[in-house]
Amino acid sequence: MGCSAHLHKLWLWRLHYLSPICHRPHGKCRLILGRSCITTNQLPWQQQHPHHHHHHHQQQKVHLIPCGSHAVRSKCAAYVEAATVPPGALIKYGTANELEPSATGAVTGAGAGAGAGASCKPTLREFNVRLETPLAPEERLGLTGDVKALGEWQLSRCVPLDSLDELNWQATVPLQSCRQLEYRYFVYVEDLSGYKQIRRWETHFKPRSLGPCSEIQCSQIDVFGITANNVDLKPQVHRGWLNHEVIVQLKFNSEKMFQVHDIETFDPQHVQLKIVPVEMTAGLQVEYTKQEYGKSQLENQPTFGVPYTKGDIVIFHITVPLEKMLQQHFRLDCYTMSNELLGSASLVSSELTGSEGLLHLRIKSASDAEETLARLRLPYVIVQPYRYSPLDFKTTYAHYWPKSWPNLDVGHRGNGKSYIADAPAERENTIASFLSAHEHHADMIELDIHLTADGVPVIYHDFGLRTAPPGKQISKPDQLEYVLIKDINYELLKRLRIFSVINGRVVEYPSHNAESRPAHRIFPRLVEVLDELPKSLGIDVEIKWPQRRQGGGSEAEQTIDKNFFADRVLHQVIQHGCGRPIIFSSFDADMCTMLRFKQNVFPVMYLTQGQTKKWQPFLDLRTRTFEAAVNNAQAFELAGTAPHAEDFLGENAAQMLQRAKDLGQIAVVWGDDCNSRERVKYFTQIGATATCYDRSDLYMPDGKQEAFFKSPALMAEFAAQCRV
Repeated sequence: MGCSAHLHKLWLWRLHYLSPICHRPHGKCRLILGRSCITTNQLPWQQQHPHHHHHHHQQQKVHLIPCGSHAVRSKCAAYVEAATVPPGALIKYGTANELEPSATGAVTGAGAGAGAGASCKPTLREFNVRLETPLAPEERLGLTGDVKALGEWQLSRCVPLDSLDELNWQATVPLQSCRQLEYRYFVYVEDLSGYKQIRRWETHFKPRSLGPCSEIQCSQIDVFGITANNVDLKPQVHRGWLNHEVIVQLKFNSEKMFQVHDIETFDPQHVQLKIVPVEMTAGLQVEYTKQEYGKSQLENQPTFGVPYTKGDIVIFHITVPLEKMLQQHFRLDCYTMSNELLGSASLVSSELTGSEGLLHLRIKSASDAEETLARLRLPYVIVQPYRYSPLDFKTTYAHYWPKSWPNLDVGHRGNGKSYIADAPAERENTIASFLSAHEHHADMIELDIHLTADGVPVIYHDFGLRTAPPGKQISKPDQLEYVLIKDINYELLKRLRIFSVINGRVVEYPSHNAESRPAHRIFPRLVEVLDELPKSLGIDVEIKWPQRRQGGGSEAEQTIDKNFFADRVLHQVIQHGCGRPIIFSSFDADMCTMLRFKQNVFPVMYLTQGQTKKWQPFLDLRTRTFEAAVNNAQAFELAGTAPHAEDFLGENAAQMLQRAKDLGQIAVVWGDDCNSRERVKYFTQIGATATCYDRSDLYMPDGKQEAFFKSPALMAEFAAQCRV
């Protein structure tokens, strides 16, 4: 039977059974067929499909189908599930836009098992959703769910909704009456190539659910971001993850940004800053955060820019479609506090090389283009999409940390530091050390990740190691060589001799290859750790990235690309680490931003040393105080922070932690100041979400009989992390 005959049969079915909905106000009746939508002014074969659409779906010439007195107005694209229709018009909906007659009346397809014993029939499910505030002019509302008709959680196959007015949106989707389904709403924009960007999405741990419907037409009314599980009626909505766009951040995050020629002409203490795209395009967005407690969320720029003075943390957050990245240019405009344009600097995209760097800009006078008012050293970071398998809307653990959970115990590097005088039996950052901590009831362990020269994620704390040639006798520290892990491939790393200097004395440890016990081998690969550790042991995956110091210099050299580093680690964690409690952390604020926007599966927390006398302060102002870390976590929607324990030894410690909780953030306290039973108890009492300390065998709280996640019910909650 030809396609036209099928459509004619479907049209007769709609006319006989569904015509009442075509005569209601607003005429919001539409038919969704495969990835095509039929409109009054555009036939399917006339539609322009972006090159990225699934090209194996053949375009079919079909007749225009009216809907009562109203034309089909949908621009959606979705699959229609298998369904039975009334006698005489039995049609099976395929996934390639084909309509095939079925030999029997049995229900086939994804919905068949959902309503065992129930009568399945086609029904139009009407989804109505109300917004609290109107969308931006370029934004649209989308619908996704766990059935083919709703796209099976995939962004590319979502169902766009139609706008009834500025606050109310609607979609009508043909579904099986017996099918129970799950779904979510999200806000998106579409670039010129047809790719969608997720601006905001509903991030409830459990999606919305909809039971079977016995009527020909069923209606559902929702409020965006609020479900029956929202006890406080506060919307639970977060920003999306990157798909086919990049983020460029321009960072005013250190004390000295400007070099001024004449303070009378250009005063960096009293200036307003604005990033202006030279050419606007669909999907391009410029936002900023001026980090201040409780007010650090990203927002649109004021007309005359963002007020800035020395010591402020201002970060411009620019979203750019991937295809436009190389052509997109910007201008930095500088205004006086009375809104007069002082001058501008050009930002050429070709200067944004690699994943991060430093721009050297000249701010030219608005009145005299030959006059340079100031010079600006402006650091930037570029966040690219996760390069491996695409992610989906199924669920997210990015902010999943129930208030019902107790204060957790985290084993630092497993059962604690080992390259010290009074060391535990197991070497730090080995599988044996991780298992030892778990045996002593640690709920999670913390481990440190580096990338070798050949891209292998390995576990080790320091950026480098002390070594010596085979056979050479070593008696003094100055005989040792120091090599960085990023400069060594994994096979060579396993052969290297390993030394440490303890109280001035040189101590040699077995190399990886010399250790006969696999669990005790140094430099275990991340994939081995994820495969070997029990799922009931949570993991804090710390990404090691060297920091620049305020006084100059850096912790270490790093030449591996930051996006490549993040993607390699993410890929292994997504493939091998799912189904267990996992959280990412890093001392590098930009790495945290990358981990946050590359994926939507795991939570991320910003690790900081805060105000301390133990180490030199870092250059990035976000690292200096607990409040600065909390503000940065709020700006980029991190799960929270991992602050240094030294910040919480004063009288206001509990109040400081409460300020983080008031913003919905977790705080995992770490450091040598945690290393005693009394301190572990103290940090629990003042409200730390978790305490990370050495020697679980010595300092675990009295009376604790079992690690928290050793519960089948708890472990079942993490099953949905797994995407493969």
